[in-house]
Amino acid sequence: MTAMGKVRGYNAGAMLLHWAIALAIILQIAGGFAMMHTQIIPDALRFTTFQWHKTIGLLVLALTLARIAWRLLNPPPAHAPMSRVESGLAHLVHFLFYLLMLAVPLAGWLVVSVSPTAIPTLLAMSPDLPWPHLPLPAAWKGEGVSDLAGTMHAVLAYSTLGLLVLHVAGAIKHSAIDREPSFSRMMPLGRLPRQSTAFLAVPLAAGLAVAFFGGGLAAGRLGPESTSLAVNAAPGESAPAATGASAWTIDKTASSIRYEVAFSGNPIGGTLGRWDAAIAFDPAKPTEGSAKVTVDAASIDVEDAFVKSNVPGPDGFDVAAHPTVTLSVDRFEAAANGFVGHGTMNVKDKIVPLYLPFIFTESDGRAHVTASVVLDRLVLGLGLQNDSTAQWLGKDVTVKLDLFATRAGAASPQS
Repeated sequence: MTAMGKVRGYNAGAMLLHWAIALAIILQIAGGFAMMHTQIIPDALRFTTFQWHKTIGLLVLALTLARIAWRLLNPPPAHAPMSRVESGLAHLVHFLFYLLMLAVPLAGWLVVSVSPTAIPTLLAMSPDLPWPHLPLPAAWKGEGVSDLAGTMHAVLAYSTLGLLVLHVAGAIKHSAIDREPSFSRMMPLGRLPRQSTAFLAVPLAAGLAVAFFGGGLAAGRLGPESTSLAVNAAPGESAPAATGASAWTIDKTASSIRYEVAFSGNPIGGTLGRWDAAIAFDPAKPTEGSAKVTVDAASIDVEDAFVKSNVPGPDGFDVAAHPTVTLSVDRFEAAANGFVGHGTMNVKDKIVPLYLPFIFTESDGRAHVTASVVLDRLVLGLGLQNDSTAQWLGKDVTVKLDLFATRAGAASPQS
C-alpha cells in the first residue's frame, strides 16, 4: 500500500467535536467584534449578545475538555506525507489551538469574575442556570485587574483568529496545491477510510463535559452571586402614625407600589414588598396635609434576574448601609386633574425634590389614590457603576402607586 493509501479520515466523534467547536469559535469571534462596536447591535439585543457570548464561551471550554479526552483515546489518524518542517508546524498549530481553546474562555471567565459590576452569568439567559464567578481574592476585583484581564482576553482571541487563518490556509495548500486529502479527513462525506473509534472515549468525553457544567451550575446555585438567594435585611423603619381628622389607614392587602424601567430595550417591572405609609389628607383642605412612605430597601424586587442581583448591593440600594427608602410629602395642593404632592425622596445619601401628581376618590369613607411619578435613577445614585450612561438600564424609572385606605377610626379591612 502506498503512503497515500494509508491516509485515514477522523472518526465521527472527532468530526462532531471539531465542527461544534469551530462553529462556536467563529460565533465568538464575530460576537466579540460586534461587542467592541456596540452601536451596530440593536438596543434590544446588546445585553443579550453579551450574555450569550459568555454562555458560548463556557460551551467552548466544555467541548474542548471533551475533545482532549477524545483525542487521548483516539490519536489523530494517518495523514498524507509532508516535510519535517510542515509536520512540525502542523503539530505546533494544533497544540496552540488546544491551548487557546482553554485559555480564551478562561480569560473571559476571569474578566466576568473580577469585574466590579458583578453582573451574573446565567447560561442561555435562564435564571435557573446561574454560573459562578471564579473564587478569587477580593483584592483582585476592581477596574485595574478587570482592564488587564480584558486586554489578555482580547489578545488571546486575536491569536485564535490568527491560528484559524493559518489552519485553513494549510488545509487549502494541502488540498489545492499538494493534491493531498486534507479537508476530506474531517468531512463526514468522502471515500477515505475512517479511523476506528475507541468507544471508552464516549463516556469519558461526555462525562467531562457534563461534570464541568454540572459542577459549575451546582456552585452557581450555592455561591454568593446566585440570583436565587433571598436577600435578608432588617425590617424597614415604620412610618409614624398619622393623626388628626384627615388621617388615613392604608389597606396594604389591596394596595401596591410598583415600578417599571427599560432594560436592554425592553420594559421590566418590579415591586416594593414591605412598606408603611402615614397619610394625613383632606381633599377640602389639601395644603394642611402631609404624608410619609417608608420602604424596606431589602424588599425591593425586580423581575429581571440580571438586574435583581445588583439591586441590594452598593451600586443599588446598598441595603446594608441604608435599609430604608423614604418618600415624604410636606404639602398638597389642588390641580386641574386631581392633586399634587410636594416633598422629597431619600435614597441612600441622596435627597431629591419630589413632584407627585395623583388622583383621589372617596366613597363611603374608603379612598382610592392612584399616582405615577418618573424618577431619574442616576440622580438617585442607582446603577452608576454598572451603567452610568444608561446604555443597558434606562435612567427613567416610573413608580406607580395604587392605594386604598379608610379614614382613621373607621372600620378597616387591614389586619
